[in-house]
Amino acid sequence: MRLFTAIALGDAAIKNILRELQPFQGAGTPIRWIAERNIHLTLKFIGEVDESLAAPIGAALQAMPALAPFSLRLRGFGKFPAGDDLHVFWAGVEENPSLRALFTAVEDALAPLGIPRDPRPFQPHVTLGRNKARFNFKSFFALLAEKSDVFLGAGTISAFQLFSSRLAPAGPFHTILKEIPLVQS
Repeated sequence: MRLFTAIALGDAAIKNILRELQPFQGAGTPIRWIAERNIHLTLKFIGEVDESLAAPIGAALQAMPALAPFSLRLRGFGKFPAGDDLHVFWAGVEENPSLRALFTAVEDALAPLGIPRDPRPFQPHVTLGRNKARFNFKSFFALLAEKSDVFLGAGTISAFQLFSSRLAPAGPFHTILKEIPLVQS
């Protein structure tokens, strides 16, 4: 099984993102756009695990110390890596201590199961497209500069999810295995 933890975004935020994304999608690039049903904010990519580990992972996440619901704001578009290449196109997430605390709690809950901590710093974002082709993105980057600070939505995060991801020729298909509520402390 291929697993990850994420925050499923609300319909209003997804609609805002899709509306603001239209000029990028019409720019004639080789970017493969993420299907609307798969738009989410990844907390931790767990990767391929034996199916028997899914239940203990879910239980470990459920047993995490209580974290309160929090507000999350999405703003601007960006890309990885820096420079003239584009491998991942994303919607930005405003800095949020509660989101960082949730990421740390997920890492702490999964480490005893042998799931390694991510060696890279947590850079919250909502992946919207991927690219592997060489391409001159100069005009695309001009549009990106115009939309780097556009407001994309806000909402209260009251849960996060454990997802499985099945790769298929038409793209990945994500399924929620477990929803873990955040509770008022």
